[in-house]
Amino acid sequence: MFHHNRRRQNNYGVYLLAYQLFSSRNIPPVTLIVIIFQMAIFLGYFPALGQHKTEAMCLLPSRVLYRSEWLRMLASTIMHADDMHLYFNMISLLWKGRRLEPWLGSKYFLLLLVTFALATSSTMIGLSYLADEIFALGGNFMNQCAVGFSGVLFALKVLHTTYFPYSDYNLFGWLPIPSQYACWAELFLLQMLTPNASFIGHLSGIIVGLAYTMGPLKKVVDILENIIFLLLGGIPESRSQTRNRTWSNNRNWFTNWSSGSRYGAAHERPSYGWRNEQRRFDEYTGGMSEEEQMWRATQRSLYENS
Repeated sequence: MFHHNRRRQNNYGVYLLAYQLFSSRNIPPVTLIVIIFQMAIFLGYFPALGQHKTEAMCLLPSRVLYRSEWLRMLASTIMHADDMHLYFNMISLLWKGRRLEPWLGSKYFLLLLVTFALATSSTMIGLSYLADEIFALGGNFMNQCAVGFSGVLFALKVLHTTYFPYSDYNLFGWLPIPSQYACWAELFLLQMLTPNASFIGHLSGIIVGLAYTMGPLKKVVDILENIIFLLLGGIPESRSQTRNRTWSNNRNWFTNWSSGSRYGAAHERPSYGWRNEQRRFDEYTGGMSEEEQMWRATQRSLYENS
C-alpha cells in the first residue's frame, strides 16, 4: 500500500507480471482471477476504476469518516500507484495464494480476501484517527491518500507464518529470519527502504491477520461463509474437510511447482514438502489445527461412550 503519487508512464511491470503468470503452472483459480482483475483495472479496462480515478478512489480516512465515501474502503485496495507497485504486490499474492488457497479452499479464500480488504481499510482509518485526533502525533494521517493490496498481503503473511511455521523464510530473498518475526521485520525494513510506503496500511494488515489467527475475526468469516452457503442452498464444509479433499492434490501441486519453471528473483523458492518437520507434523495431525484435533477427539469420545 503506497501513498498516491504520479504514475509511471510505462507498463514494464505489467509485462513482467504477465510473463510470470504464463511461465507458472497450477495457479489456483481465485488467485489467478484476482491477479488478472487487478491487472485489468490498472490497464484501464474498468473506466470507473481507471488510472485517472486514483485520487477519487484512494483510501483517504477523512473522506470516509466525514463524507461517508465508503466505496474508497474497497476500491483503494485493488488500485495501484504504478506498474512496479502492481507487479510486486501481485507476485506476492501469487506466492501466498498458491499455498493458502488450496489449504483453505477457493470459495473461503475469496471470502477471506474481501473480508481482509474491508478489515484492513477499517483498521487503517481507525489508526489514522487515533494518531491524529486522539494522540495528536502530527502526521496528518487522516489526509494521506493510500492505494494498493499490500495491507491484505500483510494479513495473508500472518496466516501463512501461522499455518506453516516450518516454512523457510528469507527476507528479501537472502536474509534468513524466523517465520514468526517475518511480518514485523518486513514492516520496518520496507518502511526504511521505501519511505513512501504506507506504514499504517501495512501495520493494519498485520493487525487484521492477528485478529484472524488469534482473535474473533475467524469466527466472523466462518459465520459469513455459513450465511452465504445457506443463502445459496448449500452446506458449508469444515476446514478439515476442505484440507482432506485437497491435501493430496496440494502435495502434487507444490512438487510440480518446485521442480517446474523458475520464477526469478521476485519469488522465494518454497520448501513445502521437503522439510522433514513439516512432513511429520502433517502426518501426525492429519493437517488439522489444534482446535480441530480437539473437536475431532471430543466427537470420537462422545460417539464411543454412546
